[in-house]
Amino acid sequence: MINQIIAGVKGVMRRMGLLKTLKEVKDHKKVNANDEDYKYIDMWKRLYQGHYAEWHNLDYEHNGNRVNRRQLSMNLPKVTAKYMSKLLFNEKVKINIDNEEAEEFVLNVLKTNGFTKNMERYIEYGEAMGGFVIKVYHDGNQNVKVSFATADCMYPLSNDSENVDECVIANSFHKNNKYYTLLEWNEWQGDVYTVTTELYQSDTPNELGTKVSLKLLFNDIEPVVPLPKFTRPSFIYIKPNIANNKNLTSPLGISVYANALDTLKTLDLMFDSYYQEFKLGKKKVLVPSSFVKTAVNLDGSTTQYFDSTDEAFFLYQGDQDADGKSVKDISVEIRSTEFIESINAMLRIYAMQVGLSAGTFTFDENGLKTATEVVSEKSETYQTKNSHSQLIEQGIKEMIVSILEVGKFIEAYSGDVVELDTITVDFDDSIAQDEDTTINRYTTAKNQGMIPLKIALQRAWNITDAEAEEWKEEIEKDARAEIPGNDLSGLLGDIELPDENANGTLEASAVAGETIQEVSLNGAQITSLVNIVQSVAKGELPYNSALEMIVAAFPFDEEKAKKILADAGNGFTIKEKEKTSKKEVD
Repeated sequence: MINQIIAGVKGVMRRMGLLKTLKEVKDHKKVNANDEDYKYIDMWKRLYQGHYAEWHNLDYEHNGNRVNRRQLSMNLPKVTAKYMSKLLFNEKVKINIDNEEAEEFVLNVLKTNGFTKNMERYIEYGEAMGGFVIKVYHDGNQNVKVSFATADCMYPLSNDSENVDECVIANSFHKNNKYYTLLEWNEWQGDVYTVTTELYQSDTPNELGTKVSLKLLFNDIEPVVPLPKFTRPSFIYIKPNIANNKNLTSPLGISVYANALDTLKTLDLMFDSYYQEFKLGKKKVLVPSSFVKTAVNLDGSTTQYFDSTDEAFFLYQGDQDADGKSVKDISVEIRSTEFIESINAMLRIYAMQVGLSAGTFTFDENGLKTATEVVSEKSETYQTKNSHSQLIEQGIKEMIVSILEVGKFIEAYSGDVVELDTITVDFDDSIAQDEDTTINRYTTAKNQGMIPLKIALQRAWNITDAEAEEWKEEIEKDARAEIPGNDLSGLLGDIELPDENANGTLEASAVAGETIQEVSLNGAQITSLVNIVQSVAKGELPYNSALEMIVAAFPFDEEKAKKILADAGNGFTIKEKEKTSKKEVD
């Protein structure tokens, strides 16, 4: 009874204007949101969910009858968003911080919160709806938490055309036959970052309702929490790296398929028509009514000679036509090949509009398919992936700084808050590029003397500068250990190496019955020559390419180069004159 009285009083107050009811979050006077932006977001969301009423609810007249049905959809927005998400992020991502304590703390927080699986899912939502939000907070028990929100739950308060500095994030739920919305205001009050939480209650799910006491449902949440030591907001807004051509001054992103709506609509129409073709192209046979005889059973019932439920037969009045035919097959040939070719042509246009390579999406008798082969680095798909990855990488870095700041605030982390440039995010590119191709490219470049070993290691294996230096030292150590045991005489002949001359090179001459050819090789050149021979022996370098390289880079003619390569792989050593000091040649 008391609750009914209170509800009645509130209703009167609302009607008198003394108690304001808000229909939507963006109706709040603080919210700086454009209605058109959120209409677009709602449309992109419904397309992602597979049903947009304005497109898919069909109402038309056919043969004098009104037809109401739902048009079939390829659900290409969902397929596109999922493909982009898989391309941009997966569980193999690596996060490195130049601060061991900070890295250990951050990685533990991310693992505890299931960051990897959730991030991939919300990137998919973000690609579909034009963005998403990562929130960093604590649970009151010295645990840093990471959660997410979709684009339709975030409303900017202040911003420039690029970044959202302040926002309100809405979280709606149903409890005790009431609909509640928790609003989290992220604002700067002067130089102090402040989080304010409000609770709104409504009797219907379509209204924000009236502000009520936070203590009604949440005793452990403070209404206002100032965070004076924070250098940045505790939320991170990430959007697709696509210029917003719907609202040039909006900080909000747009869907990856925002500029392909006409093509999407056409594809759904073609897909629906393709299935209608099978439905309308079923076997149809006209049978004269005189052919349909009935027999009277003993109990007085009648039985038709053919199954009346068989939809292949249609009755008509009469016996025979002018050609003397009674049964007529009026089936229409199904144009499946023409439909498939047309749909594939439109899919190529769609792929171009969303920034993917032609052939990314294909359609056949088994349905819609996405490309699974390795993506070439020169392709449109690879360029789009790199473009979108930039904003995701920046967002992850900002999230890490927020994790450390929240950790220090609750005294769960005692180290320093790192700078953004000390954080590296390495995405696994195995989907977008062939690892073997990359490794072979840099191996060949290094063997040809076009790139230093350290740089080749970094780029081929995507490792840090310190790791590359460590690998380089190990490789050189292994090479020094292996060379003394090799026998190079079968390949180079007896090359005499006297002491170093004034400019630091080793004077050598080919002997052992060969035509004398004065040569001057330093240690690096001999190492390079050995690498070429070993590469040929291992099948990593074509014989003709190696021959050309030796003639071009070393003081040997083609005949001598052929003799050097003749027994490649047998191993060899370089003999020195007895009168000279022994020298190791790496």
